[in-house]
This record gives sequence, structure tokens and C-alpha cells, in this order.
Amino acid sequence: MTNPDNVADDAPEEGEILKANTLGPDQIHVGMDVMSINGHPVGKVKEVRAADFLLDRPMARDLYIPYSFVMATEDYGGTFRRGRTEPTEVVLSVSEEHLDKHGWPHP
Repeated sequence: MTNPDNVADDAPEEGEILKANTLGPDQIHVGMDVMSINGHPVGKVKEVRAADFLLDRPMARDLYIPYSFVMATEDYGGTFRRGRTEPTEVVLSVSEEHLDKHGWPHP
């Protein structure tokens, strides 16, 4: 069967919404270090839920951070010779100074 428009069969149709690469509970685990956008440590992941995770902050109230504010999960401690590495850090899209300004819930 010929394709009159010369469009690949698996190409997205015009106007189709493609899934974004969003991070969520499958990529974030209890015990991971959490870093601000400017590279400062802000705490550790204490709990993982469907829509957010609990940030355990030293000397500050814990916060539930929505996954939409996670930029990436990174692995800075592994070596390539040991095989596949798992991310050990969560990088947020906000600085540590702005964590309390978003009105995120406390436990």
C-alpha cells in the first residue's frame, strides 16, 4: 500500500500531544540526596508518594515537593565500570531560598 503524502506510518499526526519526559515516583527513591538548582544540598528524600515526595530538611520543616519541580535525577558517585548506575541525587528547579515561598504542604 502506498502512502500518498510520503509520511512515515509511525510519525505523529498533526496536533498530536506527545508525552513529556516527566520524573515521578518510579525515578525517585527514599534516601536520595536533594539539590537546589544552584547545586546546594537541601536535604534527602524521606517519603515518595504518587504526586510528590517528602523532602527531609535539616534544621527546617520538611516539605512535600511536587514532581513538576524536579529537573533531573543524577548519579555523581558511580563509575562506568560497575555496569548500570542508579541516580543518587534529585535536582530541583528552584533555589534553596525559594523552597518556603511556594506554599508547599508540611507533614
